[in-house]
Amino acid sequence: MSFIQRLKDCNTHKELNFFKFFINNYHVGFIKKKNLNIINKFPDIFLIEKNKILLKKKINNFKKRTYAINRVFNFLVKEKIISSKHREYFPVFKSFKLKPLLKVQRLIGPFFGFQFFGVHLNGFLKKKDKYFMWIGRRSLNGNFPNDLDQIAAGGLPFNVTIKKNLIKESYEEANINKKLILKSKYLGTISYRVETHIGVSRYILFCYNLELPEDFTPKNNDGEVIKFYLWPIEKILKIIKESRKFKFDCALVILLFAQNKKIIQVDNKILKMLNNRSDLRILKKIKQS
Repeated sequence: MSFIQRLKDCNTHKELNFFKFFINNYHVGFIKKKNLNIINKFPDIFLIEKNKILLKKKINNFKKRTYAINRVFNFLVKEKIISSKHREYFPVFKSFKLKPLLKVQRLIGPFFGFQFFGVHLNGFLKKKDKYFMWIGRRSLNGNFPNDLDQIAAGGLPFNVTIKKNLIKESYEEANINKKLILKSKYLGTISYRVETHIGVSRYILFCYNLELPEDFTPKNNDGEVIKFYLWPIEKILKIIKESRKFKFDCALVILLFAQNKKIIQVDNKILKMLNNRSDLRILKKIKQS
C-alpha cells in the first residue's frame, strides 16, 4: 500500500454513473442514474433533461426547497433506503460565502451528492524536535466503528459557523476548552468524493492544527471515542501507509499536517489529489443574479 492508495480511497466518484443536479440553474450535486426511478416518483419537484436533473423553478425559496427535498428524504426512510435514525440539518450552498439555498437532513447528502463541510483538528506536541499526535479510537457503536481518528472532528450543521463548530466538536470529543482551541491555527482544506450505494459523499474539510500542552490529556464527552493514544508521527504515518486502520478522510488530514511540517515530502500528484479543484469553487464568492 501507499499514501497514493489512501488518496484514491477518497476519490472513488465516477461521474459517468451520475446525472448533474441543478437548483436555480446552479450545479449543486450529483444523482446516481440508477436512482432515476425514485426521482420519477416526484414529477412535481423535478424536471429531467438530457444528462441533468433540475429542481422545478416554482420551488424558488429556502422554505420551499427545504420542504421539497425533505419529501424525498421521508420517502427514502419509509422505503428503508435510509435506515439510520440520526437527524441533523446541513446547509446546501451555491457559494459558501452566501446564504444557503436550503437545509437538508445530513443522511440525504449522498443521494443528491450535495457538497457538505466539516472541521478536523490535529492535536499535536513537539518534544526535542520530534512530533507526537493525539489519536482517537472510534466507538464500536457509531459510524466507522473502531477506526482511528483525529483528536476532534465533525460535520458542519446548518446555521453554525466554522469557528463555533470547531469549539463545539473540540469540547465534545476531546474536552478541549474554548480558550485553548482558539489558539489553533488554520492549516488548509481537504476535499473528497466517495461513491456510496445511494450516491456520492462530498465533503470539504477545514483543517486546523493545535499544539497542546504536555500535561493535557484528552477526554471524550459524547461517546464517539473510546480511547486516545499519543503516538509519534512516524508511527502514525506508517499505519496510514500500510493499512486502512484510520478513517479514510482523517488519513488525508494527517498527510496535510505532515507535509506542512516538512515531516514528509509529497510530489505534486499527491498535493493535487488532496483537493478536488472543481469542488473548491464553492468557497469563492460568486455574483448574485
